[in-house]
Amino acid sequence: MEVNQETVAFGGRLWWVDLTLGAVSVDPFADQPEIRFVELPSGSVLPARARSTEEDGDLRKVEDRGLFLREVAKHRRIGLSKGRLRYAEVSPHDPFLLSSFALDGDEGGGWTLEHQVELRQVLAAGGYPSQENSAQTAPQIVVLDPLNANAIYLKVGEHVVVVDMHNGKVIGASPLQDEYSLVPCVLPPWLASSTIPTAGKKDGMEPIDDPVNLS
Repeated sequence: MEVNQETVAFGGRLWWVDLTLGAVSVDPFADQPEIRFVELPSGSVLPARARSTEEDGDLRKVEDRGLFLREVAKHRRIGLSKGRLRYAEVSPHDPFLLSSFALDGDEGGGWTLEHQVELRQVLAAGGYPSQENSAQTAPQIVVLDPLNANAIYLKVGEHVVVVDMHNGKVIGASPLQDEYSLVPCVLPPWLASSTIPTAGKKDGMEPIDDPVNLS
């Protein structure tokens, strides 16, 4: 098992994720921590790849493995959304089928498929049609919305696009900067929005823009 996404906290446990296989969890505060493993949904587990350099000393295989894991992480994600652990994946080929699953219970007896949509049609209707004959057309999963189980944030070209899987439509979008990092978080209700000084203006103030407009 090789971790290829950030650790997730859920159900009083920490979850380490291998997006080719599944997730291992443990209660870090237990006197005798019990390790549990939850496999990815049926059909999502990928076959074993090349062994690591510790086993056969082939550095090329290690590089290939690293590239493979990073590529997988672009199209899969496990995260906490609306109080449940959820898994989403998008197929890297047309019509880019986006699927979302919810874990059955806190301990993970299995996964339930909740939504499945063809992104090519949804994105085209929302103003983001795929470009023909392009190797970069496959949307990438960025984050799962922590409060809305139907919403998934995708990287589509140079934009972050929010798709409502329940209604099958685009509900928000924002252009990406050259370097970006999106982290799902829930701000406390008492933390009000504020303004920041505008560059080049002595007393100018501008409101902070939301990274993605969900309205």
